[in-house]
Amino acid sequence: MTKKSSTFALAVIVVLNLSLSTLLAQAAPSAKVHNKSTAPVARMQASHEKPCWEVAGISKSAIAERSRIEQETRSQVQSVCNDSSLNEQQKREKIREIRQQSHQQIDALISPQQQEALKACQKERAAARGGSAGHGAGGIHRGGGPCGEMTAPKPSEPERP
Repeated sequence: MTKKSSTFALAVIVVLNLSLSTLLAQAAPSAKVHNKSTAPVARMQASHEKPCWEVAGISKSAIAERSRIEQETRSQVQSVCNDSSLNEQQKREKIREIRQQSHQQIDALISPQQQEALKACQKERAAARGGSAGHGAGGIHRGGGPCGEMTAPKPSEPERP
């Protein structure tokens, strides 16, 4: 073999080696892309937890009914709050009765043990997320009283323990 042909052969080998490594490098990222596309599915399956109501052994229909009762309770409380014919004490008494009835209806659907298990699960998950657990049928009262009024005792009334 002449020097010219051996140089040519060497050049061909170098070019083929470079081409082969370029092809392999290009093929590797496509495999990674394929793995990336399935990775979120695997993460979703691994991180998927049963809903707390299911963990507590409560049926989906019972949860739906509880939500309906809570919504109806909020609506009834709002109606009482908007009733200008009632004084503050009468409103409080009616609202107490509405909430008592709501609790009885929910207790008939979901046992106290299941309710406790549900609350515990929600509290645990909220703590894990760094948030706070949900609230019950009464909701959160921003103004202090059931109708948003402040419930501090009047100056002429003695404070109750």
